[in-house]
Amino acid sequence: MTTELSQPIAQTGAIRYFSGYLMRVHVSNEQTNGAFSLVEFNMRPGSEPPMHIHELEDEMFYVKEGVLRVTVGDKTIEATAGQTVFLPRQVPHAYSVISPTANILVYMTPGNFVNFFYELSEEATEAIMPPKPEGPMPAEVMNVFLETSTRYGIKYVH
Repeated sequence: MTTELSQPIAQTGAIRYFSGYLMRVHVSNEQTNGAFSLVEFNMRPGSEPPMHIHELEDEMFYVKEGVLRVTVGDKTIEATAGQTVFLPRQVPHAYSVISPTANILVYMTPGNFVNFFYELSEEATEAIMPPKPEGPMPAEVMNVFLETSTRYGIKYVH
């Protein structure tokens, strides 16, 4: 299925900074003809998104290291190293990092959702965690984040 969101921009192997995380694209949507993408995130507490819904994508988190508290619909679990959590489209979900750091693989299908992260990130100068963001997002950055979210079918649940 091809949509206007399927423009391949994510580059395999690219290391980027996204909202206080270090991300690496392992499999791009371009490599899979849009079927899926696989991205690795190194994270720490404090930069997690609020409860939200993906209209178009399913996500699956595989926890390589650390612990996440994941809420999917009305269920909350603590996912530890070696566990996988499925986040279906159209179901509200959120997560928080509850260990000092966490490393997860995120499988996204269809694969064009990787471009959301790519658009809102910047090229990493080295493969280390970026500084943790200080304070709330500036208004102009928040506006870009919300506009990009809307284009990718993400709705935030208040």
